[in-house]
Amino acid sequence: MKSLVEFATLLVLLWVAGPTTGQILRIGHCPSFSVLKDFEMDKYLGTWYQIERYFSFPGMSGKCWTQTYYPDPEVEGRYKLRMDYRDFVVENKMTAEMDIYQDMADDPATLTSQLFSMPFTADDYQVLSTDYTNYAIEYRCEDRGLFQRRESLWLLSRSPFPKSWVMKEARSVVASLGLKMSSLRPVTQDCYLPHRGLHPVRPHPQHTTNRNNFIQMYSRAPPLQQHHKLIELPRQPHFAYPALSGPERSSL
Repeated sequence: MKSLVEFATLLVLLWVAGPTTGQILRIGHCPSFSVLKDFEMDKYLGTWYQIERYFSFPGMSGKCWTQTYYPDPEVEGRYKLRMDYRDFVVENKMTAEMDIYQDMADDPATLTSQLFSMPFTADDYQVLSTDYTNYAIEYRCEDRGLFQRRESLWLLSRSPFPKSWVMKEARSVVASLGLKMSSLRPVTQDCYLPHRGLHPVRPHPQHTTNRNNFIQMYSRAPPLQQHHKLIELPRQPHFAYPALSGPERSSL
């Protein structure tokens, strides 16, 4: 029952928010950006870590989001997208898989995601910029009325903790495109830290092994039997000194 509830929550989340979470409402129609005609999907494949994105509802978004693109093993020329994240409470790992299409031959950087091969879940988003090895910027926009649009923006990196110059370059691209910078929020990636707690875990004193025990444990020779023998020392006699008379004492 628990897994069914988690699955239903993930389905609603991905259907409403598109391929990943993070969206804002803005006034005006969706802007149009130049097409990346030299976009190469084969170089774009692999795992990307979400570093920043537009504001998303804290209780739904989770943390440690990754996006992994890979070729569809059954259909040549098609691709898959696997989304992984962990919830904030008990850090259960959640995974969802989508189909990715490149339906526009003259615009290879516009991708269509579809969940569970259901047409009503199909949604388009665009790769605005990428160098394939350090960063990528994905963008989705949907007109919601005469004077309103819903925007989603994700800054991705090949590392969960990218260098400062990588994020500086990605943000400069976002600013040059006229997109809203103040709505970007960091995505927690602490699942990839070497130590999760406040202090590193130390071994219990019973589990520590000193050097002598280590040699005995891994040596083929039988352990040395140490016999402690009590050695009795000869008793020293006690001498009674005669009492000295007056003249003899004075000579001393």
